[in-house]
Formats: sequence, C-alpha cells, structure tokens
Amino acid sequence: MSRIVVLGGSLIGLATALMITEQGHEVTVLERDPEPPPATAEEAIDGWERPGVMQFQLVSFLVPRGRQLLDQHLPAVSARLIREGGGEYNCLANMPPSVTDRSPRPGDERFATLAARRPLFEYAMATVADGAVDVRRGVHVTGLLSDGHRRVTGVRLRDAARRDAELAADLVIDAMGRRSPLPGWLAAIGVTAPAEDSEDLGFVYYGRYFQSPAPARLTGGLFHYDCYSVLVLPSDRGTWSATLVTSSRDRALRPLREEANFAKLVGACPVNAPILELEPIGDIFAAAGISDRRRQLVDGGAPVVTGVLTVGDAWACTNPSLGRGMTIGLMHAAVTAEAVAEHIADPVALAVEHDRLTTERILPWYRATTQVDRQRAAQVAAAIEGRPPAPPPGNPVAELMRDITVAMRTDPDMYRAFYETVYLLALPQDLLARPGLAERASQLAGGRAPTLPPGPSRPELLAMLS
Repeated sequence: MSRIVVLGGSLIGLATALMITEQGHEVTVLERDPEPPPATAEEAIDGWERPGVMQFQLVSFLVPRGRQLLDQHLPAVSARLIREGGGEYNCLANMPPSVTDRSPRPGDERFATLAARRPLFEYAMATVADGAVDVRRGVHVTGLLSDGHRRVTGVRLRDAARRDAELAADLVIDAMGRRSPLPGWLAAIGVTAPAEDSEDLGFVYYGRYFQSPAPARLTGGLFHYDCYSVLVLPSDRGTWSATLVTSSRDRALRPLREEANFAKLVGACPVNAPILELEPIGDIFAAAGISDRRRQLVDGGAPVVTGVLTVGDAWACTNPSLGRGMTIGLMHAAVTAEAVAEHIADPVALAVEHDRLTTERILPWYRATTQVDRQRAAQVAAAIEGRPPAPPPGNPVAELMRDITVAMRTDPDMYRAFYETVYLLALPQDLLARPGLAERASQLAGGRAPTLPPGPSRPELLAMLS
C-alpha cells in the first residue's frame, strides 16, 4: 500500500482520489477551502462558498461520456446526483422539427446524461468522498518536498491554525485546476518548469439561471451567431441556464452583462427566447481570461520530475462554453488511476505511462477542442471587423464536419453523428473512418454551407444596445 496525496478537493481531485482508494492505497486529499459540504443539497446550491473553485457559480454540464464514466467508476456519485434532483437529459428529445424520422436507434441511451448545477455536482462528489477518503479542508499547500534528485517526496503545508508541517507521500497528484502553482513549486526544488503551451482566445461569458415549476419546452445546445454565441443548458430541479459568449476584445458588447440587455439579446433569438418565460434565479455572472492551456511533465520520453502527476485542468484546460471540462477531467482521472494501478512501485515508469495514456486517450480531445475554439474565435473576429469569415481549413475532417452540420438539420443519423463529437463519444476523425458516412453527409449537404440561426446581426445588436 502506497501513500498518495491529492492536491485539490474539487470534482476531479475527489474523483481521482476515490478511484485510487479502491486499489487499497492510503489516499489523503488536501483542500484549501475550509468549508465542508453542507448538510443538505439545498444548502449547497444556495450558499456553499468555494472561493478556490473559479467555475463554482458558472454554468456546468456533464456530457454523456462523463455520465458513463460516473456510472462505471463512481456509481455512488451518480446515484446521489439522481437522488438530489439531477435532471435526466437526452439531446435526441430535442431534435429540430425538420428532422421528421424520430424512430429510436440501437445505442440511443449513449446520448443520455445527468444535468446539474456545479454546486450540486460538488456536493454529490464531496459527500461520497467524505465517507471513503481522508479529506482535509482548510489546508494551504505551500510547496513540495524533494529528495534532491528531481523526485517529489511529499508536500509542505500550512493548516487552518497557520501551523507549518510536512506530509510525506509516495506520489503527489496535482488536481488544483487552472490556477495550479505547480510550475513555481517545481522551480523551487530545482526542477525545470514543465513544457507549457497556452492560448487565450479572448472569450467572455455572461450567464444566468432560470427556473419554473412548469418549464417551457426548451432546446438545449450551443448556438453560434455572427459575433456572439448563446449556450442554453438544462440543469437540476427544473432549472435551465443561458450564457452569452462574446469576445473580450469587443468592448461594444460589454453592456450585455446588464440584465435588460442580456434579456434583449436572448429574446431576439427565436430558438433561445423561450428561456425568458422562466423565472430568473440570482444575478448575471461574468467570467473572462479563461485560456486553453496544457502542461507536460514528460519531455522526449523522459520525465522532468517523478513522484508527481497532473490531472484535469492542472494538466490541460479549455474553453468552458463547449461543456467538456468536467468530462475530460473524469476521463483523465480514470487514466491516472489506471497508471497508478500498474506502476505505483516504479516512479519513472509511472510518469512515462501516465504521459503515454494521456497522450493517447485525452490529448486528441484537447486538440479537437482547441481547434474548435480557434475556428470560432476567427469567425467572431471577422464579424467584429465586418468582413466575411475565412473558409474552414481544406482537410477531410473539416469538410466532413461542415457537411454534417448542414445534414443534421434533416437527417437523424447525421444529428446523432454530430452529437457524438460534441459529447466526446467519437472524435471527428473516427467518424471519417466509418464506411460511407462522409459520402452520405456530402450527398445530404449538397454543397451548402452551414447557416446561422435567426438572430440579430452585429449591426442590429449594436443598435439594440445603443
């Protein structure tokens, strides 16, 4: 049995700890926020303070791949979510009216997920973990312990009483999210900073929750317009959310954070407007400065450090409007647990295998997500500058996704194929490899380009806000 310390007691840190605990290891989770999960889900939703989790009050969504991972690895968490009001949601129920064939297909259950607000996800995970893992809250980790030979052997910490201490470990797992201070800690023990690539594409988010005892029929999804997007998602207990996504460089759209302007724009988009029939909950929240970033602790096949692994957003983080963050984090937690199960006794082999599995199973999804982000940022920039967007890159995968985007408006199988990529069930290149799918998509698309849903153009929006 090995002693493993997980830094960060949010969703992915606790999920990783729970998966590894099942292997019989002694696992301790260190969480900086002092407040434990409240006694009830209602208290968690209404008043739980988690200042260390920047996304805590933002819109959250668990795509179906994430639901599958919970059911497989953490069924107690799935059960708790359902018991506390997590909503069952399947995108196939919201096919557009233009798709007339609504007959079921084998495997349609793979599109089902559980919808909930972030505090409810955190509550369900934390209450399950508190009965199975040693979770220490109010602990401030200040640095790493090292053997002097690029191997981490534990952590330095300060508890709620501001007492300094050390905690030895056979393995430290960084699950501290986007703001992880790991690079600085590694530099302090003489380790070269991990390789990092980062790109801030300048998205800004304005969101709000809504609720009604009898919600109107709504269509969930991410809807792109010329210089803005509208993300509408179901959640727990009859709640829904609407989030506007614009460019932080587009100063003229900053008034959208005001309630009246937020409602004006959502109400002017027919496919999104029904959400305004519901009762708003709380204030509009805003977020910006969220980069696509990835760190790598293995360089050229050799680890720059051993005894420490990164998981979830501490490894790589992406634009939250695509709703993939929690699920990619759960995928990475499962990969981390697999590597630990096979190689905990050999620090070098563990680091190399963790990197290999991450590169093989998780990195393609990170790259696919950042590619979508870049394309969307380019479209928004073109709209701001008043010029036509550049054509998508001329490659078979891009052409396939363009054709599927057109064909899904009338064909149920293309609709399913599109959501396989959105929900992390299949990469676009996986679809390209399916015999006949690209040809069928091209035939149905008929050379037509995707069109925007009805809604204000940029000049019309500026006039609305003036």
